[in-house]
Amino acid sequence: MAYPLKLLLELDWVRILPAELDALVGEMQVIIPDIIPEPDVSWLRLPAERSAAFLPTFARISVALQSALRERVPPLYFHSLERFDDWKSAYPMLVYQASRPFRGRVRSELTYDVLNPRLMALLFRRARTNMVSLLEQAEARLLAGGRSEEAAHYSSKRAPEILQSVQRLSAPRRCLYRLVRSEGVLVEAMVDLSGSGALTVKEQARRLVAFRRKWQYQLRRLYPRGDFSELAPALLEAATHAWLSVGDSGADPDPEAGGGFTE
Repeated sequence: MAYPLKLLLELDWVRILPAELDALVGEMQVIIPDIIPEPDVSWLRLPAERSAAFLPTFARISVALQSALRERVPPLYFHSLERFDDWKSAYPMLVYQASRPFRGRVRSELTYDVLNPRLMALLFRRARTNMVSLLEQAEARLLAGGRSEEAAHYSSKRAPEILQSVQRLSAPRRCLYRLVRSEGVLVEAMVDLSGSGALTVKEQARRLVAFRRKWQYQLRRLYPRGDFSELAPALLEAATHAWLSVGDSGADPDPEAGGGFTE
């Protein structure tokens, strides 16, 4: 028997047998289609927001997710050389890829914040080191594809100019900020699962459904002309690995990711 979502959320879950619970959650997954996976059961054990373990745990998860996004989103976006034709969207994607993940030092700052000028200035500073090598790769791809005219716009010598254009011009800056806001939303969706272990099964199910909805919505709108929902399994796997490895390594995120406002 198929249940509508409203009924699924109103059932008395306390009286449902484990096998029935699995079936009902499975129906919830069908209601939210595509490939946004169900989070690992370990996500129901995430520390509550007021606990001492919250910040070190989610700082690590955030760094892992930011790293996975920078590793996987740009290659998918640039799958076609035609994507380099529009520099207003190509430049900010390269800047994002070149930037390093942000490691939060306080609960309210787990990712870069587009409304915080200091944090965004930090993102641009951290992008400088990797920008030259990324431009060299882009230029080489374009030349190999017979696009010498476009390749000239991605010369590594133009790295400072490209960084400035993304930072100062409204159109490319909006594209970069869209990526930054999106990774913040994805992390926040995970934060919403914190402390779920203390909730009823019904409320846990609500949170899992809300999580998958947020991820599906955000990955489909991560960047202009791109649906990145296919990356959801790999992104969630990276975040899950970070969460499960917290106890193995003292919960301290990648030290190379930096933190706070220091450089």
